[in-house]
Amino acid sequence: MIVAVFAAAAFLYQAAPAAAPPASAAPATSGKDVTSVVVTGKRPSTDIGDGKEVICHNETVLGTLFPKRICARREEILDRKRADQAELRRDQALRPWKDPGG
Repeated sequence: MIVAVFAAAAFLYQAAPAAAPPASAAPATSGKDVTSVVVTGKRPSTDIGDGKEVICHNETVLGTLFPKRICARREEILDRKRADQAELRRDQALRPWKDPGG
């Protein structure tokens, strides 16, 4: 029974497509022009240039599979990024296994 279903599906899949309408048969238009729209997935910017814009993003939390939604102002995100980078540089400079002569 299942073999018959697969065989029928294979025959339908290989069937020739329907004939395309002739080029002379143009669709009727109502005189209205349609413009295309490009969707980028980005929201329009409402930034007024002072860093007060609130930005939300998902952060992965260590030890869990569920991301945490973080919302903060742009300036707070930049401050946190700078602090994290400074802490990383400090921690890398203080590595106990680092050769003091090199």
